[in-house]
Amino acid sequence: MLLITLCSLVAVLVLAFVGLRGFAPAILRANHKIEAPGIDRMELVEIGGIQQALYFRGQNVDNPVILLVHGGPGNSMMPYLQLYQYEWENDFTVVNWDQRNVGKTYLANNPEAVLPTMSAERVLEDVHEVTAYVKKQLNKDKIILMGHSWGTVLGTMAVQTFPEDYSAYIGVAQVVNMADNERIGYEKALELAKAAGNQKDIEALEAVRPYPPQEYDPNYTAMMTVRTYQSKYGLSVNMDFGDIISILAAPYYSFNELRNSSIFNPIKVLRDQGGVARFLMEGADMRDYGADYQIPLYYIMAENDYISPYTLAKGFFDEIAAPDKQIFSIPDSGHLPFIENRAEFNHILLEEIAPKIRF
Repeated sequence: MLLITLCSLVAVLVLAFVGLRGFAPAILRANHKIEAPGIDRMELVEIGGIQQALYFRGQNVDNPVILLVHGGPGNSMMPYLQLYQYEWENDFTVVNWDQRNVGKTYLANNPEAVLPTMSAERVLEDVHEVTAYVKKQLNKDKIILMGHSWGTVLGTMAVQTFPEDYSAYIGVAQVVNMADNERIGYEKALELAKAAGNQKDIEALEAVRPYPPQEYDPNYTAMMTVRTYQSKYGLSVNMDFGDIISILAAPYYSFNELRNSSIFNPIKVLRDQGGVARFLMEGADMRDYGADYQIPLYYIMAENDYISPYTLAKGFFDEIAAPDKQIFSIPDSGHLPFIENRAEFNHILLEEIAPKIRF
C-alpha cells in the first residue's frame, strides 16, 4: 500500500507539472504581451563569435534602458522575470541577457566548444559588445547597467573600463571580494548553528575548514555545504512556495532551458562557466578596478544576505568617489531582494533611484 501511495503521489506531481508547463507559460505571456510603442522581443545575436540571447521588454522604447547582468556565474534571470520585472517596465526598457554558456545562450551553441573561451576578459568584451548592440537597437547614447551578485563583478568591470557607455550603475547584492564574502558568510552560518545548539550542523560546517578553501575546488564541495546551512539559517535565498511554482511555470524559458539552468543543476552550471567561475572564486576584488567612478552609483543590499554581505559592500562604498552615490539596505530579504521583498526593492528602484537617472 505504501508503494502504491508513493507511486500515486509521484504520478500526481508529474501530471501537475506537465499541466503547469502546458498552460501557464502561454497564459502568462499573453497576459503580459507588450504592444507599440513598447518592445517585447527575444532574439539571438552574434556576440563574441557565438550566438547570445537577449530579451527586450518595456512599455515605451523612449524610456531609459537597463541592461540586467545576471549573477551566478550562470544564473540567468529570465526564469524569474515574471516575479519582479513587470512593474519596472513602465519606467524602463529592461534587457535580459543570458551570458556565455548560460541558459538560452548555452543551448544555442556547442557548450564544449565555448568552454575554452570562458574567461573574465572574454565576458567583459561580451558586455561591451552587448551594450553597443543595445544602444544601437534602441537609439541610445548611454544605458544603465544593473548587476546582480556575480553580475556586480562583471558590471563593475564594465562601467570602470567603458564608463562612456553608461549613465549609471546599480549593484544589487554587490560583491567586493569573493573570498571575503565567503569567509563572512561561513562565519555567520557557524555562529547561528552554535547559537541554536545544533551539533550536527556545527560539525558539518567545521569539517570544511579552512573556508573558503585555500585551493580552487572545481567540484565546489565545501561551497555547497556552506550554502546548505546558509539556506537553513535564512542567510541566502528565501523564496516562498508561490515563487517556486512561478519559476517552474516560467513563461520565457522552455522546460529544456529550465532543466539546464542553475535551478536544477547548480554544480553543472558552475562547471560550464569554467575560467569565469574560477576567476570569481579565487578572489576577484573590485578594488582592483578603482574607487573613482565617472557615473552615478547605487548599491541595493539586503540585511539577511550573507552571500553578498552588507558590511563588505558598505566598506567599499565609503571609499568610492562618484558624481552621485547611495547605498540602500532592504530588511526581511536575502540574496534576491527584488523577489523576496519586492515592495521595498521597487520603492528604492522606482521612487528613490529612477528620478535621478531618468534621462
